[in-house]
Amino acid sequence: MAARTARPSLYISVDIEADGPIPGPYSMISFGASVAGRQDGVSYTAADPEQLTFYRELRPISEEFVPEALAVSGLDRDRLVREGADPAVAMTEFRAWVREVSAGAQPVMCGYPASFDWTFLYWYLIRFGADSPFGHSGCLDMKTLYATKARVPLRAAVKGRMPRALLSRRRHTHHALDDAIEQAELMSNLMLWTPPEPEPEPEPEADPGAGAGAEERSPRITHLSWGRIEAEGLAPGKDFRLYPGGGRPWDWSEHGTRHEPGIQPQEVREFLDLGVTAVVLSQGMDKRLGIAPQTLEALRAAGVEVHVAETTEAVEVYNRLAATERVAGLFHSTC
Repeated sequence: MAARTARPSLYISVDIEADGPIPGPYSMISFGASVAGRQDGVSYTAADPEQLTFYRELRPISEEFVPEALAVSGLDRDRLVREGADPAVAMTEFRAWVREVSAGAQPVMCGYPASFDWTFLYWYLIRFGADSPFGHSGCLDMKTLYATKARVPLRAAVKGRMPRALLSRRRHTHHALDDAIEQAELMSNLMLWTPPEPEPEPEPEADPGAGAGAEERSPRITHLSWGRIEAEGLAPGKDFRLYPGGGRPWDWSEHGTRHEPGIQPQEVREFLDLGVTAVVLSQGMDKRLGIAPQTLEALRAAGVEVHVAETTEAVEVYNRLAATERVAGLFHSTC
């Protein structure tokens, strides 16, 4: 019997915006899709990500929502209630679009990371029509793809540690179609990327000692009291930003941070450029320091683990992670 030939795969980048963490109690309020490219055997052909696209804004399906999640997209929920597309109609239109653009190939949803977006997309496809053009498992996670090709742990598969040439030059705007197009470019870059051969492991030193690699460690916090923080290798201060290899006093005025609306997204951009795998954000000793929703979304979009806590607890979490992780943190020692 002749071997069965596998169908080509058509990769479709999808990004969704939601007003809460899970579908059902909460709603998918918009989603965008962009054809990234086609794989036929070992050959991958990138598409123009702006050529074949789909976008809808949806009417919410429940009255529940998380204000911080809603704020990330910038969409007006009241307007969506009045003007948003009926989910059943939108899903019908999306199925037809997917089948049209993937004619002759197997459509595969891809995302960065795929888990959140796939959860909402698949739930909506089944809830409103009981049919998914991707099947029940036709999704690919770009973080996993990068981790596999780069030979790094999954938690190290963050955009801040990827080669610059892999990243899209487009901005991550939190508009679902913009972000789907951005991710489509990342997908094609990853599929066409041949990573360099890993360098041979260096011979171990006779006595590695505690100082090996210390220049890349995140400095531990050795003392915390009201108005005073002490960290390894740094002069005492009131507020600190700490990261792999060092730290410095945290000047709130640099990026416009205030107690309200809280820590601004620009405060964490430096951390992402350093390739951190985790970020700890302290809320002050009395938890009066807020966190802007856009800050949390920027970290989530980069695949970074985020810890938010009162400062004493935040220091404990940070010091524990500093032993094994590329961790960064923002620490406020008063209210």
